[in-house]
Amino acid sequence: MAPVHAHGSHGGGAELKAGEFDFTPLITVEGHAGFDDNLENPEKHYAADFLIGGEFAWGLGDGKQFSLAAFVGPTLTRGGAEHFYGEIHAHAEEEGHEHEESEGHPTRERVDFKAFLEARYKHSDRFNIQAYWNPYIVTSDELEFHADENEWEKFESKGVKNELGAKVNYAFGDGDVDFGLGDSLSDLIDGTYLSVDHRQGWGVDGVYIGNYTDPRVGVSFNYGETSFQIEAGPRFYTPGSYASDLDSRTDFAGEIMISRPVSDKVDFFAHWKVVYTWEDVEGWGDGYQHHVGTGITYKL
Repeated sequence: MAPVHAHGSHGGGAELKAGEFDFTPLITVEGHAGFDDNLENPEKHYAADFLIGGEFAWGLGDGKQFSLAAFVGPTLTRGGAEHFYGEIHAHAEEEGHEHEESEGHPTRERVDFKAFLEARYKHSDRFNIQAYWNPYIVTSDELEFHADENEWEKFESKGVKNELGAKVNYAFGDGDVDFGLGDSLSDLIDGTYLSVDHRQGWGVDGVYIGNYTDPRVGVSFNYGETSFQIEAGPRFYTPGSYASDLDSRTDFAGEIMISRPVSDKVDFFAHWKVVYTWEDVEGWGDGYQHHVGTGITYKL
């Protein structure tokens, strides 16, 4: 997630005039956990991210704005490393046949590194587009010894995972909905929006994991200083050729986000992402995946 935009922060916040430039340095600290209940042996993932960076923004006039955001930092990981959605873990067997298991990984602790780079064009208060790159550095190989087979299994490889994406957002109203000021449910149309997010992922060995597209309907509103954002929609997932036995499928995905300013420089945020898969196939079972996180963004 974009530490600047998706967690309720918005860099400098003020609208820039044509030719005006602004830079906002930011630090985001987030603790998060993932629960993959669709696996035969459900997998858990815990991490604490410490990202430092900032947003460069240029005013283009008539409410238009272009910005670049960049963040990098360590992530203290317990469990498997962050992975691209839908990734299955296959290991080669005799005669080159691949067997895919829907099992969780052993629990390990490690310090990895992650980064986030984003280019964003704001055409108006209602329409904007984003393109981003999420590299994730796994700092060490992770091995497990199977005594019954007298062999080692590598379930995490050292290297860089990559994710590229693009997103389009369109809001139906000005987004100024505040139930604390007396707005009613009928005013939610001003906070309703549509978005389409497309992502592609690669593993540390350069193998193409696949892609997915999230078209979503969402609504955002305030209650006093607390901001809420709720969105949901189908997830169209297509696996890479490494998992040729798996077909494309349609899942359900949604997210709830809450943010609130603690002071002029600190914003608190929390979010819950959920995905549900109906299809029970080899290497990927049916069931829920949950990701929950909370943290702060500090404006230096």
